Amino acid sequence: MHRFTVVVLLTIYYLLQSLPANAAEPRISVIMKSSESEYWQIVMSGALIAGKELGVNVTAQWPVAESDIDKQIAMLENAISTSPDAIVLAPSAAAPLVPAIEKAAQAHIPLIIIDSKANTDKYLSYLASDNEKIGVLAAEEMAQALKRKFGKAAGKIAGISFIGGAGSLESRRRAFEETIKNKYPEIEIVAFSDAQGKIGVATNITQDFLTRYSDLKGIFASNQPTGDDMVRALDIAGRDDLAVVVVDAGPNEIWGVENGFVDSMIVQKPWEMGYMGVEFALKAIRGEKLPRYVNTGTISINKELLQSGKVDKYLYPLKNR
Repeated sequence: MHRFTVVVLLTIYYLLQSLPANAAEPRISVIMKSSESEYWQIVMSGALIAGKELGVNVTAQWPVAESDIDKQIAMLENAISTSPDAIVLAPSAAAPLVPAIEKAAQAHIPLIIIDSKANTDKYLSYLASDNEKIGVLAAEEMAQALKRKFGKAAGKIAGISFIGGAGSLESRRRAFEETIKNKYPEIEIVAFSDAQGKIGVATNITQDFLTRYSDLKGIFASNQPTGDDMVRALDIAGRDDLAVVVVDAGPNEIWGVENGFVDSMIVQKPWEMGYMGVEFALKAIRGEKLPRYVNTGTISINKELLQSGKVDKYLYPLKNR
C-alpha cells in the first residue's frame, strides 16, 4: 500500500517538534481534534511544516480521541493562558468550544478555525471543505453506484457518522439525507449510526447493518475513521456487492477502491488545511486582512481515476510536495 502510515507521520511530528525554536519567532498554538486519526496526523504535519518554512514557532496539541471534547477545551484554555500570538483550532464539537473560543477573542488573540465550524463568529477566518457539498456529492455518488450495481437508484442504504455535534460531520449528514429524500425517493435510508468518536466502532456498526438488513444495497461512511472501519468489516464479510461511498482517503478506504469494495471516495485536502491554518495565522499576526471563509476543496475518486495516478497529489500529500 503506497501511503505514509501514521507511524511515519508521527516520526515527522516528533522530529519537527525537536528542532530548536527561535525565541523571536511568532508563537502559534495549533489544536487539532485527535492524534489517533491518520487524517489529523496529515493536517498537523501540514501545520508543523508550515511553521518551519514560514519561521513560526508552532506548538502542537491534540487529545488522543476525538470524543474527548473536555480535553480539547482544556487545551484551548491553557493555550490562551500562555498568550500566543495566534491560535489555529479544529473544534471537535460546534457548541462546547464556544466559550473558550470567545475567551480567545476577548484576549485579542487572533484565531483561525479549520475543518469544522463552531457556533460563534468570534474568529478571523474559517478554512474548510464545503461540507454541505460533500454531503450532496456523496448522495449523488451513492445514486450512481446503485444504478451501476442494481440497475436503478433504489433500495435500502445506511450511513455511519463518527461523532455527533461535529460541525463538519453534521453538515455532511444533513445534506446527504436531504438530497436522498428530495431527489431519490426510491432510496430509503434505514439507519444512520454514530460511532461515538471511537476508532473501531464503525466495524461493529457495519457488521450489524449486514446482519439486520439482508436486503441492504449501500452504505455511506462520512469520514476516514468510519470509512476505514467499514471497509475492514466489508472485507471480513466478503461483501464487495454493495454500493459504497466514503469520505477521506484512509489506507483501508484506498484499498477498498482498488479492490472493488468502495465505489467512490470523496477526498479533502487535509495537508493544505493544516499548512494554510498556520499561514493565515501568521498573516493575522501581521495585521493582514483575511477572508472569512476559504473552501479548501474536494475531489471524488473512483477506481479508474485512482489507477491513473492523476490524483496522487491528493492521496499522498507528503510525497508530492
